[in-house]
This record gives sequence, structure tokens and C-alpha cells, in this order.
Amino acid sequence: MPRAHLASSADSGVDAPLTVTAVSVRLGISPSTLRTWERRYGLGPDERQAGTHRRYRASDVARLTAMVDLVHQGVSPADAAATVLATTPARSRQEDLPVPHTVSELLNCVSACHGHQLKNVLRSAVGDEGLVHTWSRLVSPALDTLRASTCGQKPGCAPSSILQNAFLDVLAQFASECVSPQTALGSVVVLTDVAHELGAHVLGVALGWYGIDVRVVSTATVDDQGACARVALHTKERPVVLAIVMGSGASCEKFIHGLTTDLDLDVMLVGADAPKVVDERVLRVRTIAAGVEETLAVLAPGADLSSVLS
Repeated sequence: MPRAHLASSADSGVDAPLTVTAVSVRLGISPSTLRTWERRYGLGPDERQAGTHRRYRASDVARLTAMVDLVHQGVSPADAAATVLATTPARSRQEDLPVPHTVSELLNCVSACHGHQLKNVLRSAVGDEGLVHTWSRLVSPALDTLRASTCGQKPGCAPSSILQNAFLDVLAQFASECVSPQTALGSVVVLTDVAHELGAHVLGVALGWYGIDVRVVSTATVDDQGACARVALHTKERPVVLAIVMGSGASCEKFIHGLTTDLDLDVMLVGADAPKVVDERVLRVRTIAAGVEETLAVLAPGADLSSVLS
């Protein structure tokens, strides 16, 4: 891969912050391309915070100039971005940002980080705290705090969505690193309403880390197709040994009855807000951590839980 030639700030001729339009004219690329490169690869202004206008300094333009040069040489945008980021210093790189250990620290990261930086910070937090605890102790309460804000959000700027999407990307990274599913362990389906969807993916990735084949299925009614009908079709093609349910309220309780009675499934209810169901085929736990522990105790006894829980 060719190495990027990077111009110094003195050579760039840029003395004041430039707008997206000015940079796009200077480099001969569209403003939408600049925004895409920032969103996908982190090649945006170093000093930009969420909700503010983009203003490019000399060092920002130098990186983008190198990016354009590499792309014109035939290097793919992803490889070009990786080369540029690896060979240029940035004023606010992720490695200089502390790993968050409290909700307030994570909220500060959400407001201060670019998308790629936030993902790196979250991945570092998972390395320190474990996947499940990062979710339950940091990400989930931070999302609640952002959604409960009385200040309102500027149109087009949703910090809670930024955090949620960044964490989902981190989950996808960890899912790609999971061991191949072991058929001997059996398959699991995690059934979730919209409110618990991200937590359901946390649970699914945590189980997948131990070789359990997991799918996450929505329980929302779509085009008159109810949750039980969807699960019936799913299990017909992919038999499961356990259905894990994340939901609340009377509709969830009715759904569970359909799973055990009509579909003959063993069920684990996960969540402090899950309904209390008296049924010998239903186990209820209050947390995702407990759900992981109970599932592995049955399907993969003796598994070391430290890699995802702490």
C-alpha cells in the first residue's frame, strides 16, 4: 500500500478555519464525500464537537489532501483512511482520551468524540469492564440520561442515537470475533421488543462469545404478523433449545404463554421490568448478566465468564 505524503501546516496555506464548502472546492471533492469520510473513517475536523459546524484547520486539510491523493492513486477509501490516520498526528486522538468508568465520563465522551473515537472509547471500556457490565453500568444509564434531558436536541443532532449506534457498531465488531457456533451447544433465540432491543444484542453477543448460535428476533407486530407467528416460522427453520424474552407488560405475559403452550418452548425472562410468570417452563432473571450466567450454566457449564462480565 503506498504511503501518504503529508503536507505540513506551514505548506498548506490555510491560516483560518475553513467551511465544508471551502475545503471541498480546494480538494475537488463534494461536501457529501467529506461528510461520508468523517462518518465512516473519522477524517473530520479534530476540534469539532457534536452539534457544532465543521471547521477545518490546516492539519485537517493536510490529512484530507493525503486521502484524496491516495484515492486518486487507486487505493480504496478504507485503506487510504487507515494509512492517513496511521501516519498523521491529530490534536485529539482517542488514545489521549481516558476510558470512561462512570456515566458522567461516558457522557463527556459522547459530546467530545467523533464517531470513530467514540467507538474506540467504548471498545476500550469493554476491555476494562467487560461487555455486559459496560452496557449495564455505563451505556444503558447514559442512554437513559440523554433521553431524559429537558434541554431538548437540535434537529438532526441526537446524542442518544449517536451513542446507541456507536455501541451497536462495537457489538458488531465483537460479534465478528466470536468463535464459530458449536452445534452441540444448541441454538438460542432472543425475542425482544423495541425498548429492549440493544440490550438483547448485548446478550446475544455475550452468548455468541462462547460458541452459542444466537439470533435476535423482534416481537413487534408488523403487517398483521404477530410475534408468536414469527417465532413459529423462525423455529421451524431453526430449532432452538431456549427462547430468551426481553419485554414487559401484559402483552409480554400473553406472548410467553403462547411460547410455552403453543410452541412448546422453554423460556427465560430477562429484565427487572419483565412480568412475573408462574410456569415451570419459565425462568425469570433480573439482569442480562444473570441471563448469560444461567444460559451458560445449562448449555456450556464450566465456561469462564470473566471475558464478558468483568
